[in-house]
Amino acid sequence: MKPQPIDWTQLWYPGPTRVYTPDEMARAGSDAPSATLVAMAGINFALLAFAVMQVAPPEHTARLTGALVALAVIGNQAGRWLWWRPWRRSLMWVWGWMVAFMLLMSLGIRWRLPQPEDRLTLHWVVVLSTLALTLMQWFLVVWRSQQIEARLNAQQEREKAIEMARRLAAAQIEPHFLFNTLAGLQHWVQTQDERAAPLLAALTGYLRATLPLFDRPLLAAGDELLAIERYLQVMQARLGPARLQWRIDVDTTARAALLPPGLLLTLVENAVQHGVEPRLSGGELRVQGATRGDDLVFEVRDNGPGTAVDPPDGTGLANIRQRLALSCGPGARLSLEAAAGGGCRAEISIPLKRPLTVDSP
Repeated sequence: MKPQPIDWTQLWYPGPTRVYTPDEMARAGSDAPSATLVAMAGINFALLAFAVMQVAPPEHTARLTGALVALAVIGNQAGRWLWWRPWRRSLMWVWGWMVAFMLLMSLGIRWRLPQPEDRLTLHWVVVLSTLALTLMQWFLVVWRSQQIEARLNAQQEREKAIEMARRLAAAQIEPHFLFNTLAGLQHWVQTQDERAAPLLAALTGYLRATLPLFDRPLLAAGDELLAIERYLQVMQARLGPARLQWRIDVDTTARAALLPPGLLLTLVENAVQHGVEPRLSGGELRVQGATRGDDLVFEVRDNGPGTAVDPPDGTGLANIRQRLALSCGPGARLSLEAAAGGGCRAEISIPLKRPLTVDSP
């Protein structure tokens, strides 16, 4: 790894060089200073003021107290202003005003105090207090800039992970399903089977619904349910109505919910493959979606052979868990269990109030 060159401009123009855009500040710097940070800054300034009062002439305690209070107010307002502008141009503006304040204080001291030794002592008090405050401001700006930088980098890595998981889901769903469907369609066309035309029509509808599905990081559940209907129509054409019966029962609120694409489709595909196809006597599949308390719950249930206790995740289920965690937060979860009366029940539960993560605009 090539080492970064030394930025010699920091000697005469210190501070973070990156100026964050309003969008970057909204995404990573919208939080106000924490109570802990404010308390620590106040304690440090109080200790500084205490040390200053110990070396100042006793007869000038009142004037010095007023100066320190004014310096604290100005420093507090300057720190809050820098919190929302953590780059060196802003820092230079604040430092310029701090130096101007220090010069005014020095002129006031020279004008009001006749004794040279008193003037010298208070001059040093003002200079050292201002210097300490400017160092605190420099530390604040550097720390705040690094905080925002780390958040932006974390968001970027998160968005990359979401994108990779999204592409993996698309690559996993499409190839083997299309291969098997096209192989069956080719056989029926060659044998002039009357089932070829309905299968071709169902496959065309499926492709029309799913080809743009993974172009979006988030989409309404209703759009994916349309793709699921087309998929089930294809599978019903392949297996026959006697072997596959299905029903989709999702309310309006659930249909409008934004989800990472392919989650429900993967669960439906697994249910057909592992629950319906093994049943030569015919299987049933049901997709449900509704609010349950503070959660939005989607359920895919089949009446197949069921599932083992605590089954290991395959690629599809592992991908769903990863994408739920990345896009919908830690409160989102996927559960898989044996259904009452036989079969398997897969459930996705997502908090209604959650931060959704999408690709960078």
